Amino acid sequence: MLDRRELLHRASLLLGGAITASAASGILAGCVATPQPITSGVGFLDDLEMSTVTAMADQIIPKTDTPGALDVGVPHFIDRMLSGYYQQRERDIMREGLKLADRDARLLRGVSFAQLTSGEQITLMKRYDQEQYDYTRANANTQNAPPHAFRLMKELTILGFCTSEAGATKLMYYNQTPGPYRGDLPLSQVGKVSAL
Repeated sequence: MLDRRELLHRASLLLGGAITASAASGILAGCVATPQPITSGVGFLDDLEMSTVTAMADQIIPKTDTPGALDVGVPHFIDRMLSGYYQQRERDIMREGLKLADRDARLLRGVSFAQLTSGEQITLMKRYDQEQYDYTRANANTQNAPPHAFRLMKELTILGFCTSEAGATKLMYYNQTPGPYRGDLPLSQVGKVSAL
């Protein structure tokens, strides 16, 4: 079974630092991405927000020769995490970020973010990523600075994918047989990051 603490550590490395306490509490409580949506207790995101989250998650981890974010149920994972584990301040930030993406899409082409072409979505997401980077740098020494909406989106997408069966077994090296800890195992022997 995937060690959740190690997953949190590796996800924070992918994100360039720490993950939010809300994300850690959700993962440690057992929230994982599943291909079929789990509907009980879900419903933080409205239909428009869910379509934006779905489009962004698909751009962050698209399907290639391995499953993508949509294949493993990342949008519904995001909805469950926001409704069950994230603080109201983070929910509000995420909701405002999704509204901004929709407003930007309507200014760009008069359609919702999900209806933009893939290239247009990527262009806007690159802008949000740069804004998030600049915001993080400007607030590096500020205690309790709220997270940026796009940072939350990336965090939830990566965590959702990594907690899925496909993320843990197809993307990362996964050995179900317990054995001794080998911290010096060369990457060339396993060919990919370990999920142990």
